[in-house]
Amino acid sequence: MIVNSFINFWDELADKFDVFFIDLWGVLIDGERCFPYAIAWLTFLKSQGKTVVLISNTPTMGESMSDQLSCLGISQILYQAIVTSGDTTRYLLSAETGTNQTIVGSRYYYMGEAQHEQLLQGLPYSRVNQPEEAEFILLTATDSAFESAQDFQVFLERKVTMLCVNPDLHTLSLLGKKQFCAGSVAQMYKQLGGSVIYIGKPFPDIFALAHSHVNFVNKAGIVMVGDTLYTDIKGALDYGIKTALVNKKLLSQDIKPDYVFMQFTQ
Repeated sequence: MIVNSFINFWDELADKFDVFFIDLWGVLIDGERCFPYAIAWLTFLKSQGKTVVLISNTPTMGESMSDQLSCLGISQILYQAIVTSGDTTRYLLSAETGTNQTIVGSRYYYMGEAQHEQLLQGLPYSRVNQPEEAEFILLTATDSAFESAQDFQVFLERKVTMLCVNPDLHTLSLLGKKQFCAGSVAQMYKQLGGSVIYIGKPFPDIFALAHSHVNFVNKAGIVMVGDTLYTDIKGALDYGIKTALVNKKLLSQDIKPDYVFMQFTQ
């Protein structure tokens, strides 16, 4: 299905679904500004009584993302919650939930930006500065100190697991500027023989956490709106909900969204 009219798109999905899981980057924003019509669409969904949960693979916590979105003009009244890879990581590694069955040990080596260094603050994990002391790697973004096979040698020799908090390989701005994400580093580490655990789309934990924020058990009433086949669409299909691909051409025969809209917010 290819729809070029914004109004037709809004009406059609609003008639069919009660809960909207919506990707942030590539659907509503490019990290620096809102896409055209993004606020109008969220306002429309609000007026129709729909529940919106924003989902993002960013390591930034949802509370901080809410402040950033407010600065871009997306008010908190337009959505029920924001669920990020950062939120999901804290949930999975929290001693209270007891859901983490994969990470062994408590000492981690951090790779990423300074703004996400406190991601595990308050949880029973401690940061170490020497690779030889790490029991796992916490990866939130690309790191200039780790760009070749040799850079990872100590971790590979010790079979240290990498926890990748953002599975995305890269993002694109409105102007087409490419920014590489943590997923690109994790991909290299895995190709070198390292073990990687991903948190975020397309893996089910982030969708389950988003689902926990809505009082709506029936998955048939939920749709995921995203711009990436291998994260947004595949993840939602695996979780068992309907999907709408926007702003992108269909490039895969294996991953088939329920709706495809060539033009949406751009």
